[in-house]
Amino acid sequence: MSSIPTTVELRSTIDRMENVYRCHEEASALFNAYEKLCQRFEQDLADERDVLLSKGAALMMIKYWLEDKGADPWRG
Repeated sequence: MSSIPTTVELRSTIDRMENVYRCHEEASALFNAYEKLCQRFEQDLADERDVLLSKGAALMMIKYWLEDKGADPWRG
């Protein structure tokens, strides 16, 4: 049975993923789009948890894209 992550845990995961993908050369165009999306999430969504979950989902798209290319820094 999995537990529901707290906003603190979500923020920590997002911060960690942002730090990895912000510096990843192959993800730079996607990360730029991610940053623009984050602005929209913060404007359009009232609930902090919804904002964090949206950011996490967008970061997972970057992760998936890099994995598909064989360039995910977390997979080596």
